[in-house]
Amino acid sequence: MVPVMCVVQQEQVSSDVAKTLKSAIGEFTQQAFGADAEIAWIEIPAGSGFTAAKPSTTLIASMHANRPLPQDVRVPLLKQLGEICMDITGLSTHEVVTSIRDPQ
Repeated sequence: MVPVMCVVQQEQVSSDVAKTLKSAIGEFTQQAFGADAEIAWIEIPAGSGFTAAKPSTTLIASMHANRPLPQDVRVPLLKQLGEICMDITGLSTHEVVTSIRDPQ
């Protein structure tokens, strides 16, 4: 399993979009790491996480790789994960934060 944490502001990502994103992240972890994604979907409660007096539209997708990754492998994977998140949610590069860390 590849542990994945997705953090979003409550009500900023619909349940249909969340389902599609979770599926795509699962496909990504299978392709990149040969393992299923174990996704923790965390919603920051409404009324918290404001930016410029508006609810945050930021999405954070952070995961632990199941093997150490050299930088020349990590960078393309981060780009691919970011593109998956942006394509499915419609968010911009300024709203999507990705992280792929080495195993603990």
